[in-house]
Amino acid sequence: MKRVIRSPKSQKKRYTPIIAIIAAMVLITIAVVLICVFTIKPNSQEASATPESVVSEVTPNSSETEDSISSEDSSSNTDSSGTITVNTAHFVPESAEVDDTYFSNTLFIGNSITEGFKVFSGLDTPTYYEGRGMTVESIHRMKIVNADNSPNSDGTGEKTVMDALKDRQFDQIYLLFGANELGWVYPDMFIEQYSQLIDDIKALQPNAKICVQSVLPVSAERSETDEVYNNTKIENLNNMIINMSAEKGIPYLNAAEAFKDDTGALPVDKTPDGIHLTAEACKEWRMYIKTHVMQ
Repeated sequence: MKRVIRSPKSQKKRYTPIIAIIAAMVLITIAVVLICVFTIKPNSQEASATPESVVSEVTPNSSETEDSISSEDSSSNTDSSGTITVNTAHFVPESAEVDDTYFSNTLFIGNSITEGFKVFSGLDTPTYYEGRGMTVESIHRMKIVNADNSPNSDGTGEKTVMDALKDRQFDQIYLLFGANELGWVYPDMFIEQYSQLIDDIKALQPNAKICVQSVLPVSAERSETDEVYNNTKIENLNNMIINMSAEKGIPYLNAAEAFKDDTGALPVDKTPDGIHLTAEACKEWRMYIKTHVMQ
Protein backbone atom coordinates (compact mmCIF):
# COMPACT_ATOMS: atom_id res chain seq x y z
CA MET A 1 0.00 0.00 0.00
CA LYS A 2 1.44 3.28 -1.04
CA ARG A 3 1.71 6.09 1.50
CA VAL A 4 0.24 9.35 0.27
CA ILE A 5 2.27 12.37 1.18
CA ARG A 6 0.52 15.72 0.79
CA SER A 7 2.64 18.45 -0.58
CA PRO A 8 3.00 21.74 1.37
CA LYS A 9 1.01 23.42 -1.39
CA SER A 10 -2.01 21.17 -0.88
CA GLN A 11 -1.87 21.71 2.90
CA LYS A 12 -1.86 25.45 2.39
CA LYS A 13 -4.98 25.22 0.25
CA ARG A 14 -6.68 23.16 2.96
CA TYR A 15 -6.17 25.81 5.65
CA THR A 16 -6.80 28.89 3.50
CA PRO A 17 -10.61 29.03 4.15
CA ILE A 18 -10.05 28.74 7.91
CA ILE A 19 -7.53 31.56 7.89
CA ALA A 20 -9.90 33.71 5.85
CA ILE A 21 -12.75 33.10 8.32
CA ILE A 22 -10.54 34.01 11.29
CA ALA A 23 -9.32 37.18 9.56
CA ALA A 24 -12.89 38.21 8.78
CA MET A 25 -13.93 37.73 12.41
CA VAL A 26 -11.00 39.86 13.57
CA LEU A 27 -11.91 42.65 11.14
CA ILE A 28 -15.55 42.59 12.25
CA THR A 29 -14.50 42.80 15.91
CA ILE A 30 -12.24 45.78 15.20
CA ALA A 31 -15.04 47.53 13.28
CA VAL A 32 -17.50 47.07 16.16
CA VAL A 33 -14.99 48.47 18.65
CA LEU A 34 -14.31 51.52 16.47
CA ILE A 35 -18.03 52.20 16.05
CA CYS A 36 -18.51 52.13 19.84
CA VAL A 37 -15.56 54.43 20.44
CA PHE A 38 -16.66 57.09 17.99
CA THR A 39 -20.41 57.01 18.55
CA ILE A 40 -20.77 56.63 22.30
CA LYS A 41 -19.99 59.92 24.05
CA PRO A 42 -18.38 59.66 27.48
CA ASN A 43 -20.51 60.70 30.42
CA SER A 44 -18.02 63.37 31.38
CA GLN A 45 -18.83 66.52 33.26
CA GLU A 46 -16.01 68.41 31.58
CA ALA A 47 -16.62 67.28 28.02
CA SER A 48 -15.88 70.75 26.80
CA ALA A 49 -13.43 73.16 28.35
CA THR A 50 -13.33 76.91 28.32
CA PRO A 51 -10.66 78.42 26.03
CA GLU A 52 -7.39 78.73 27.90
CA SER A 53 -7.17 82.47 27.37
CA VAL A 54 -9.20 85.16 29.12
CA VAL A 55 -12.78 84.10 28.54
CA SER A 56 -16.11 85.86 28.51
CA GLU A 57 -19.11 83.76 29.40
CA VAL A 58 -22.33 83.38 27.56
CA THR A 59 -25.76 84.75 28.29
CA PRO A 60 -29.28 84.49 26.90
CA ASN A 61 -30.94 86.27 24.06
CA SER A 62 -32.56 89.34 25.60
CA SER A 63 -35.78 89.12 23.61
CA GLU A 64 -36.26 85.54 24.74
CA THR A 65 -35.31 86.44 28.30
CA GLU A 66 -38.06 89.03 28.57
CA ASP A 67 -40.58 86.37 27.64
CA SER A 68 -39.21 83.63 29.87
CA ILE A 69 -38.18 85.49 33.03
CA SER A 70 -40.95 86.55 35.34
CA SER A 71 -40.46 89.45 37.75
CA GLU A 72 -42.74 87.76 40.25
CA ASP A 73 -41.24 86.50 43.46
CA SER A 74 -41.70 82.88 42.59
CA SER A 75 -39.58 79.77 42.71
CA SER A 76 -38.45 77.93 39.61
CA ASN A 77 -41.35 76.31 37.79
CA THR A 78 -42.85 75.73 34.39
CA ASP A 79 -46.36 76.97 33.64
CA SER A 80 -48.94 75.33 31.39
CA SER A 81 -47.46 76.99 28.31
CA GLY A 82 -44.00 75.59 29.05
CA THR A 83 -42.52 78.97 29.99
CA ILE A 84 -39.92 78.86 32.76
CA THR A 85 -40.46 81.47 35.44
CA VAL A 86 -37.61 82.57 37.67
CA ASN A 87 -37.30 84.54 40.85
CA THR A 88 -35.80 87.97 40.16
CA ALA A 89 -36.55 89.62 43.50
CA HIS A 90 -33.01 88.96 44.72
CA PHE A 91 -31.24 90.71 41.82
CA VAL A 92 -28.71 93.28 43.03
CA PRO A 93 -30.37 96.66 42.28
CA GLU A 94 -28.64 99.70 40.85
CA SER A 95 -27.09 101.89 43.53
CA ALA A 96 -24.86 104.91 43.94
CA GLU A 97 -21.33 104.41 42.67
CA VAL A 98 -18.82 103.36 45.31
CA ASP A 99 -15.11 104.03 45.44
CA ASP A 100 -12.62 101.28 44.58
CA THR A 101 -11.61 101.07 48.25
CA TYR A 102 -15.09 99.66 48.94
CA PHE A 103 -13.74 96.35 47.61
CA SER A 104 -10.53 96.29 49.67
CA ASN A 105 -11.66 93.20 51.59
CA THR A 106 -13.58 91.61 48.71
CA LEU A 107 -12.77 88.33 47.00
CA PHE A 108 -13.58 87.40 43.39
CA ILE A 109 -13.56 83.67 42.64
CA GLY A 110 -13.82 82.24 39.13
CA ASN A 111 -12.11 80.88 36.05
CA SER A 112 -10.28 82.66 33.25
CA ILE A 113 -13.20 85.05 32.84
CA THR A 114 -12.44 86.40 36.29
CA GLU A 115 -8.79 86.51 35.28
CA GLY A 116 -9.68 88.79 32.39
CA PHE A 117 -11.59 91.09 34.71
CA LYS A 118 -8.63 91.21 37.08
CA VAL A 119 -6.16 92.06 34.31
CA PHE A 120 -8.15 94.60 32.32
CA SER A 121 -10.78 96.20 34.57
CA GLY A 122 -8.39 98.30 36.62
CA LEU A 123 -10.11 97.25 39.85
CA ASP A 124 -7.01 96.42 41.89
CA THR A 125 -8.31 96.62 45.46
CA PRO A 126 -9.97 93.15 45.69
CA THR A 127 -8.32 89.76 46.01
CA TYR A 128 -8.71 87.42 43.06
CA TYR A 129 -8.62 83.62 43.23
CA GLU A 130 -8.98 82.62 39.60
CA GLY A 131 -7.90 79.49 37.79
CA ARG A 132 -8.00 78.76 34.09
CA GLY A 133 -10.40 75.90 33.47
CA MET A 134 -11.63 75.92 37.06
CA THR A 135 -15.12 74.56 37.71
CA VAL A 136 -17.38 74.15 40.72
CA GLU A 137 -15.88 70.67 41.00
CA SER A 138 -12.19 71.31 40.37
CA ILE A 139 -12.07 74.29 42.75
CA HIS A 140 -11.59 71.70 45.50
CA ARG A 141 -8.47 70.34 43.77
CA MET A 142 -6.73 73.17 41.92
CA LYS A 143 -3.92 74.79 43.88
CA ILE A 144 -4.13 78.39 42.71
CA VAL A 145 -3.22 80.10 45.99
CA ASN A 146 0.27 80.59 47.39
CA ALA A 147 1.29 79.86 50.97
CA ASP A 148 0.85 83.54 51.89
CA ASN A 149 -2.72 83.48 50.46
CA SER A 150 -1.71 85.47 47.39
CA PRO A 151 -3.26 84.33 44.09
CA ASN A 152 -1.45 81.96 41.76
CA SER A 153 -3.53 81.57 38.62
CA ASP A 154 -1.02 79.31 36.83
CA GLY A 155 -1.88 76.46 39.17
CA THR A 156 1.53 76.03 40.80
CA GLY A 157 0.43 77.29 44.20
CA GLU A 158 0.34 75.39 47.47
CA LYS A 159 -3.31 75.78 48.44
CA THR A 160 -6.73 75.31 47.00
CA VAL A 161 -9.26 78.15 47.24
CA MET A 162 -11.12 76.26 49.94
CA ASP A 163 -7.97 75.90 52.03
CA ALA A 164 -7.19 79.60 51.63
CA LEU A 165 -10.69 80.54 52.81
CA LYS A 166 -9.87 78.93 56.15
CA ASP A 167 -7.06 81.43 56.74
CA ARG A 168 -8.62 84.79 55.92
CA GLN A 169 -12.09 86.26 56.35
CA PHE A 170 -13.61 88.49 53.65
CA ASP A 171 -16.45 91.00 53.76
CA GLN A 172 -17.77 90.13 50.28
CA ILE A 173 -17.28 87.21 47.90
CA TYR A 174 -18.28 87.27 44.20
CA LEU A 175 -18.61 83.90 42.45
CA LEU A 176 -18.54 83.41 38.68
CA PHE A 177 -18.93 79.89 37.31
CA GLY A 178 -20.72 78.34 34.36
CA ALA A 179 -18.59 78.75 31.22
CA ASN A 180 -16.41 75.70 31.81
CA GLU A 181 -19.48 73.71 32.79
CA LEU A 182 -21.40 74.40 29.57
CA GLY A 183 -20.14 71.11 28.17
CA TRP A 184 -21.36 69.10 31.13
CA VAL A 185 -23.85 66.42 30.17
CA TYR A 186 -26.25 67.23 33.00
CA PRO A 187 -26.82 70.93 33.90
CA ASP A 188 -28.61 69.80 37.07
CA MET A 189 -25.35 68.32 38.29
CA PHE A 190 -23.66 71.70 37.84
CA ILE A 191 -26.39 73.41 39.87
CA GLU A 192 -26.17 70.80 42.63
CA GLN A 193 -22.40 71.22 42.91
CA TYR A 194 -22.65 75.03 42.70
CA SER A 195 -25.19 74.98 45.51
CA GLN A 196 -22.95 72.75 47.62
CA LEU A 197 -19.97 75.01 46.93
CA ILE A 198 -21.92 77.99 48.26
CA ASP A 199 -22.76 76.03 51.42
CA ASP A 200 -19.09 75.13 51.85
CA ILE A 201 -18.02 78.75 51.44
CA LYS A 202 -20.68 79.94 53.89
CA ALA A 203 -19.35 77.51 56.47
CA LEU A 204 -15.83 78.89 56.06
CA GLN A 205 -16.89 82.55 55.69
CA PRO A 206 -19.94 82.96 57.97
CA ASN A 207 -19.83 86.78 57.97
CA ALA A 208 -19.19 87.35 54.27
CA LYS A 209 -21.83 88.54 51.81
CA ILE A 210 -21.83 86.07 48.94
CA CYS A 211 -23.01 86.96 45.44
CA VAL A 212 -23.24 84.92 42.23
CA GLN A 213 -22.71 86.64 38.90
CA SER A 214 -24.50 85.94 35.66
CA VAL A 215 -22.82 84.41 32.66
CA LEU A 216 -22.05 87.00 29.96
CA PRO A 217 -23.25 86.81 26.35
CA VAL A 218 -21.29 85.69 23.32
CA SER A 219 -21.49 87.30 19.91
CA ALA A 220 -24.35 86.42 17.56
CA GLU A 221 -21.97 84.75 15.11
CA ARG A 222 -20.39 82.66 17.83
CA SER A 223 -23.77 81.71 19.22
CA GLU A 224 -24.98 80.52 15.82
CA THR A 225 -21.92 78.36 15.11
CA ASP A 226 -20.89 76.98 18.51
CA GLU A 227 -22.72 74.01 20.05
CA VAL A 228 -21.35 74.81 23.51
CA TYR A 229 -21.04 78.60 23.59
CA ASN A 230 -24.42 79.75 22.41
CA ASN A 231 -26.79 82.23 23.98
CA THR A 232 -29.80 79.94 24.09
CA LYS A 233 -27.90 77.34 26.08
CA ILE A 234 -26.53 79.99 28.41
CA GLU A 235 -29.97 81.48 28.93
CA ASN A 236 -31.16 78.17 30.28
CA LEU A 237 -28.13 77.86 32.53
CA ASN A 238 -28.50 81.42 33.80
CA ASN A 239 -32.14 80.80 34.65
CA MET A 240 -31.09 77.81 36.70
CA ILE A 241 -28.41 79.87 38.48
CA ILE A 242 -30.96 82.61 39.19
CA ASN A 243 -33.34 80.20 40.86
CA MET A 244 -30.56 78.41 42.69
CA SER A 245 -29.29 81.67 44.21
CA ALA A 246 -32.86 82.63 45.18
CA GLU A 247 -33.29 79.34 46.98
CA LYS A 248 -29.95 79.86 48.74
CA GLY A 249 -31.00 83.35 49.77
CA ILE A 250 -28.02 85.10 48.18
CA PRO A 251 -27.91 88.04 45.70
CA TYR A 252 -27.62 87.60 41.96
CA LEU A 253 -25.59 90.14 39.99
CA ASN A 254 -27.09 90.34 36.50
CA ALA A 255 -24.03 91.82 34.79
CA ALA A 256 -25.13 90.21 31.54
CA GLU A 257 -27.63 93.01 31.00
CA ALA A 258 -24.74 95.45 30.58
CA PHE A 259 -23.35 93.48 27.62
CA LYS A 260 -26.37 92.73 25.46
CA ASP A 261 -27.20 94.29 22.13
CA ASP A 262 -30.76 94.43 20.79
CA THR A 263 -30.67 90.71 20.01
CA GLY A 264 -29.28 89.70 23.38
CA ALA A 265 -25.80 88.95 22.02
CA LEU A 266 -22.39 90.39 22.87
CA PRO A 267 -21.69 93.35 20.53
CA VAL A 268 -18.83 92.75 18.13
CA ASP A 269 -16.95 95.83 19.34
CA LYS A 270 -16.74 94.35 22.85
CA THR A 271 -15.07 91.10 21.86
CA PRO A 272 -12.10 90.13 19.68
CA ASP A 273 -13.32 86.59 19.00
CA GLY A 274 -16.94 86.31 20.04
CA ILE A 275 -16.24 85.08 23.58
CA HIS A 276 -13.49 87.12 25.21
CA LEU A 277 -14.07 90.65 26.48
CA THR A 278 -11.97 93.57 25.33
CA ALA A 279 -10.14 95.68 27.90
CA GLU A 280 -12.70 98.45 27.46
CA ALA A 281 -15.57 96.03 28.06
CA CYS A 282 -13.90 94.87 31.27
CA LYS A 283 -13.87 98.48 32.45
CA GLU A 284 -17.61 98.67 31.74
CA TRP A 285 -18.04 95.54 33.84
CA ARG A 286 -16.13 97.23 36.64
CA MET A 287 -18.49 100.23 36.52
CA TYR A 288 -21.52 97.93 36.62
CA ILE A 289 -20.21 96.25 39.76
CA LYS A 290 -19.44 99.61 41.38
CA THR A 291 -23.00 100.81 40.73
CA HIS A 292 -24.68 97.53 41.81
CA VAL A 293 -23.36 96.82 45.28
CA MET A 294 -24.72 94.31 47.76
CA GLN A 295 -26.62 95.86 50.67
